[in-house]
Amino acid sequence: MIERIVVLGGKGGVGKSSISAATAVALSDLLPDKKFLLISFDMAHNLSDLFACDIGDKLTPLTKNLWAIEPDPDVYAREYTDLFAKKMRSLLKKMPIVGLIPQIKTFIDTTFTADSIPLALKNAMFFQKILDAEDLNAQGVQFDVIVADFPPTANMVALFDIPEDQVKVVLKYSLNFYNSIKNALKGVSKMFQKMFHPFEQEGKRVSIGDEIVKMLNDLEQRGERISNLIHDVGSLRLVTIAEKPSFEEIKRARDLTEKYISLDAVHINMITPKAKKCDFCNNMRSIQLNYVEDIINEFNKTKIWQSIRLKEEPIGLEGLRNLAREIYGDVGAKEVLYPKP
Repeated sequence: MIERIVVLGGKGGVGKSSISAATAVALSDLLPDKKFLLISFDMAHNLSDLFACDIGDKLTPLTKNLWAIEPDPDVYAREYTDLFAKKMRSLLKKMPIVGLIPQIKTFIDTTFTADSIPLALKNAMFFQKILDAEDLNAQGVQFDVIVADFPPTANMVALFDIPEDQVKVVLKYSLNFYNSIKNALKGVSKMFQKMFHPFEQEGKRVSIGDEIVKMLNDLEQRGERISNLIHDVGSLRLVTIAEKPSFEEIKRARDLTEKYISLDAVHINMITPKAKKCDFCNNMRSIQLNYVEDIINEFNKTKIWQSIRLKEEPIGLEGLRNLAREIYGDVGAKEVLYPKP
């Protein structure tokens, strides 16, 4: 059972991935008996660069209790759509009207493809699958904590929303259309009835239409499970730099996500450190500190973490540990997982 889902979001280029990775490394060090998954849902995967190793769409062990994955949502989207498309084509072949309106079959063949699904929706489908533990249990790993690097606000909301995606909507429309035709033809002709004959599956007579309805219902139920899971154990952390565009972005993100997940912390990242002989640096720092004050005032009921720009990039486990120490100091795992203002 997943105990905590730590989600990091914010504008691109503010260090979300670095802080996500540093947080996962820090927690895995503090809680060696727990299992952690670091997952990137950002379109620009860079966990491989941060850890200086190859991380793909399979679980990659980084330490004894930390794994990472940069999922390829196309893989699941293709599996998802191909299965429905195959069954829908089977339905259509049994409909007398297909012979009269062949465009219907063409419509199905060209609509239900993985390529036609937006990336945000593919990520949402994979997000559901990961949190529903389908792949993870199959690989023999049960994670206690997931740290998720999310894309910028619009696509982040799409992940939370678990939308009634276009495939599902069109499938329901097509299925209703199919059933209306089938009902209209009932009793008209034995020949037509044979066109809708059921098939055998595991010793039971099940119509293809009924099976598709079950698949759709299962998808809806999964969505409900994931929504409840995010609501119960999800913790949103918004990452920003001390500049106006990024500040405005996290305010928008807070407002758009509040019905899905609890906002527990704000990370103010890459603050320019004090400099003895750099007027430009000190001027930049002064401007940033004004925004830091604005952010603290805006999010006065939320935990605020601040971190200065490091001299060296946080690359590799030790580099990420250095970043974690800069962010969290000496606090324990409980405060990182359950921050309080």
